[in-house]
Amino acid sequence: MRNDARAARIRRRASCLILTGATLAAGLLVAGCSGTISSVVKSAAPSVNLPTRPAGQSPPAAASPESTATSSSPASSLLWLWILLGVLAIILITYLIARSRRGPKAGDVWQSRAIDAYAKGSALYDAMELAEAPGALVAQDAAARWADIQRRADDLTQTLYAMREAAPDEDKRMRSDDVLVALQSVRSAMAAERGTDVSQVPPPDLVRSRLMSFGASLQALREPDDGRPY
Repeated sequence: MRNDARAARIRRRASCLILTGATLAAGLLVAGCSGTISSVVKSAAPSVNLPTRPAGQSPPAAASPESTATSSSPASSLLWLWILLGVLAIILITYLIARSRRGPKAGDVWQSRAIDAYAKGSALYDAMELAEAPGALVAQDAAARWADIQRRADDLTQTLYAMREAAPDEDKRMRSDDVLVALQSVRSAMAAERGTDVSQVPPPDLVRSRLMSFGASLQALREPDDGRPY
């Protein structure tokens, strides 16, 4: 189905974007942690080039442990902040990748197929209407029109059977069945109308009524779950 292929392409593009974002986030994380570690090393490393002091001057007092711990505390806190952000980013990226691989919901897939079935059914409905127009039964292209209707009806029937089997709930299964029943009803009436047994030819009003029922069932099939039009 066209919509299923389109959904698959969208999922593949989303996965590529997620992986690209993960790579970028990992690069930024490594760069940030490297910068932080470098700053910690520089702040903690002792100075090699000690300044000379004049003779007789007493050496400066050594820095107390409290002041050393205070000076290194901000850099250490920043390092742990980067680590925490990195862990959160990995968790988020893993969740997004797992979600993108789940695929669309069964109800959304069925609704997408229903839209395609509605398009096929609408084309078939228009062809049936033209075949039932005044004088269409004796027109030169009547046989070709009927063969096209039969082909379209067979294709739609197979689609509806597949939708009924894949329906995620009873409501969608019943909507598929309604279209199937209406299609078979109008199709049998039109076939009898074109048969050789004159006694089996239905009245034109019956064919028109069944055709209208087929159109109504198509409209119900197309309606989304929320009741709002597309």
